[in-house]
Amino acid sequence: MPSFRKLTPMALLAATANAAFGPYFSTGPTASGVYIYSSTATITLPNSPSGAGSGYDLSLWVGMGTSLGDLVQSITDNFNNGWSVYAYTLKSTGPNSQEVIQGPSKAAKPGDVVRVEYQYVATDNYKQTVYLNGVAVSTLTTNDGKAQGWGSAVECAATNCGTVAAHKWTNVQIVLSAADPNYVRTLGLAGGATGSMTTSDGGKTWNVGTISIPQFTF
Repeated sequence: MPSFRKLTPMALLAATANAAFGPYFSTGPTASGVYIYSSTATITLPNSPSGAGSGYDLSLWVGMGTSLGDLVQSITDNFNNGWSVYAYTLKSTGPNSQEVIQGPSKAAKPGDVVRVEYQYVATDNYKQTVYLNGVAVSTLTTNDGKAQGWGSAVECAATNCGTVAAHKWTNVQIVLSAADPNYVRTLGLAGGATGSMTTSDGGKTWNVGTISIPQFTF
């Protein structure tokens, strides 16, 4: 399970005593007064990691950090050689405390196609929808403030997840509440991850296309 401590809009990956992270793509924060209105991303699930230890828990996800310190992060989770997918929010309840809010979980397998959509639906509320091979299998709406950063992660609950196969997030698009032409300048890449951002409407709609994550060993 994801086990972040405090999340800031500056980056989705925060220091944690319990989890380890691999390559990532990150953006944010948005310009003052601008927030993430919606996003979509698709992953074809890779094989389970090789050489993992007993009880390992690997998560591949894209998520959004919000103004309230929440992390909106639908999960593709590989636990002991099996995939599952579900909507998930890690909600900040204090400076050093969080609450897990999880939607229904659905079993999956390598080769399955998972699409994750985030949508601002009401004042400070985001709806997550997870599609498995085109069918909506998990939804969740939480009150999170306004999303100011978006990124991907390869997360191991400990350090025993072995070698994670290379994989890609495709058809990635981030739509902002208003144009932020400088949002591209917040792009960060680590661990050999690749990806780029383009806009054709002055910075409101950002087309990322494909985020490529290389093989990684914990």
